[in-house]
Amino acid sequence: MVDSSSFSIENRQKFLEEATGNKFDFVFTSCGFKEALFCLIASGLGFRCALFCEHDFENVLHTVVDTKDAGKKSIISLRERFPHLILPDEYLHIQKEKKRFSGLFSNTIKEKDLPRYEPTLQLSDGALVSLEREFKINANRLLISIIKSAVDNGVCILNHVNCDLGNEGELIISDRLNLIENSYSIHYDKLVQFSNPDNEQRTELHIYLNKKGLFLKRSVKFRVEDKLVRLIRYQDHFLLICESDNMNLDFVKKVLDELSSMFVHEISFNEDDIISSQIVSVDSKANLKDQLSALEKYCKQYLNVSGSEFVERLHKFSVIDSHFEGRKEIQELIEFADFKYDEAKQTGIDPISFKNVFYRFGSESEQLTELAYEWRAKYGPGEKLWQNVQLWYLYKHEMICSMNDYYARINSIDKTNPSSLSIDEEVMNKCLFV
Repeated sequence: MVDSSSFSIENRQKFLEEATGNKFDFVFTSCGFKEALFCLIASGLGFRCALFCEHDFENVLHTVVDTKDAGKKSIISLRERFPHLILPDEYLHIQKEKKRFSGLFSNTIKEKDLPRYEPTLQLSDGALVSLEREFKINANRLLISIIKSAVDNGVCILNHVNCDLGNEGELIISDRLNLIENSYSIHYDKLVQFSNPDNEQRTELHIYLNKKGLFLKRSVKFRVEDKLVRLIRYQDHFLLICESDNMNLDFVKKVLDELSSMFVHEISFNEDDIISSQIVSVDSKANLKDQLSALEKYCKQYLNVSGSEFVERLHKFSVIDSHFEGRKEIQELIEFADFKYDEAKQTGIDPISFKNVFYRFGSESEQLTELAYEWRAKYGPGEKLWQNVQLWYLYKHEMICSMNDYYARINSIDKTNPSSLSIDEEVMNKCLFV
């Protein structure tokens, strides 16, 4: 029997029925990072909020917080609330030619010290390497964590619904999944829209790359044809991000050749090592700094929250999956993840698979471990057990209504990779998905 309060497809009708009982202060017909975080803050101040969206929740947040923005107070405050989803990431920024006076900067690494930072690098004479600090964001999971925290705080949120204007202050909501026959009348004081279609758009080339057993101590930045390329480390793959407007194979080869040239001869990358690649359209204001700056203005406009109060409010709302007993720094999180793996390893889960679960679900991963031990006799230890455990958690707690919703929740780029724990589609078809 499903928990009547859980954020599950089985409770969609209940959420809509309850939404008709009261008037909302704020209603949104889209649900992205700004909208969800606004409602989480507003609900903590006593406002009634609802978010409805036509398709699934809309993730537009960029995965990187640039060096120049990493010290912003609002970013640090948000990072402290979601330490497993906004991770510090050190970069070795490699430039082929030294610039005048570059050696005077405090973040410049001397050539003799480079093996201490990354022993596999083998650079040409005259190259300049500097140490930079950024953050990498698990953007999909950050949005879902904010949404679940908002739901837990009384915000009404539903995906896959139609929204039609009724009388003044009225919104007619109907289910696009055809699981609910009736439409529902929602009343509101303010219908709010945060999106700005006039923002400048740019395109990026994203290449997901097989790690080939390479363990890097730090991520890497370099340039190809004067375009900045980031090589970002993840548990089971690398992600190359580069500003580009096409999928030109010659340019992709140049990027891979340049990457290979920076390492010892035993390490090289070619097109066969690409898991997947895509051109991604990026809103110029999709970075975390600009998103929080815009949200700060909206909080002042609608909630009468000043700039200093805004940063303070980021410390005050309740978050469901960040109960790490004060552990916030990256080394503390790594050690805590190792500790939690020790608790789970008798279920037969692979270490990398468990780390993916830990950084995906945070402290909620404890629920999954408990269920894995409970279901071990049914499924046996190992991958199949954890595929079903992860599916159960997503189904019961994260409003997945389709295969696309499911893959979005687990950020699965390689559905054949066992460490993603993605379920077979045949199993999914036995659920109530459409």
